[in-house]
This record gives sequence, structure tokens and C-alpha cells, in this order.
Amino acid sequence: MIVECVGTRGTDLPHEQVELYGAPQTVFDLQLGKFYTVYGITLAGGTLDVLLNDETGKPGWYPMALFKVTDPHLPSHWEFASFVSPLQEGSEERQTTDTARWGYPEIVHSEKHNIGLIEREYEDLRIFYLEQQRYQEGTDSATQRT
Repeated sequence: MIVECVGTRGTDLPHEQVELYGAPQTVFDLQLGKFYTVYGITLAGGTLDVLLNDETGKPGWYPMALFKVTDPHLPSHWEFASFVSPLQEGSEERQTTDTARWGYPEIVHSEKHNIGLIEREYEDLRIFYLEQQRYQEGTDSATQRT
């Protein structure tokens, strides 16, 4: 999935989302008009966020309202998890406020990995960059369409 950045500031968000992501003067680490590969999608509190490699060179979650979709194809290896159902016996304790998540297996099934990306943990960044390399090499059927 490829998106184009159409906004980089809090003022570019719908009014009801501004406070969810900072303030009107918030500036996101994005470049207007740039195309970004999406590595994950999350639904939380009725809003969609996308995981991408931002202008810092690191992964980050950003509000979908800052983008328009230019290639809607999802990679064939992506998975989905809904977090509204009860925890299954033996599963990791739920630490997310997300309702649902789509993406590569680690980002979908491991909140530890998601937190590790946010906290810039070496092993979690390594997993993300391996995933990014997979897309760049076109080893997934959906990424070969772009």
C-alpha cells in the first residue's frame, strides 16, 4: 500500500482529530507530496493510523487523514488482528487501546514489538528494517504492482 502525504501539520487534520495527535501547531516528520510505503494500519478510537518510515528515517504511526491512498494493494503476507474479542487462554496480556491492526505479523501480533518501535529498541527496529527491505526488493506479490 502506498500513500501520498497531503498534510504535515496539526491544522491539516480534521478538527475532531487535532487534539488526539498534539495541537494545531504540531509539525509531523513528513514531507508534503512524498509517497510512503505503509507497513501497518491500526484502528483506535475511530481513527486510522498508518505505520511508515518517516523523514527521521525511523518508523512512526501517523494519522491516515494526512495521506491519500495512491496504491491500495496490501502485501500478501499481511495479517489482521481484532482486539475487541476476549483474550484467549495463554495469550499475552493486552496492552493496547487499538481496536484492530493490519500489517506484517510482528506488528499485528506483538504489542511488545509495537512498543519497541516507539521506544527505538534495536531488535524491533531490525525487524522493521528487514520488513522494509522485503518491500524494496519486491519479494511480496502486492509490492510488485507498484
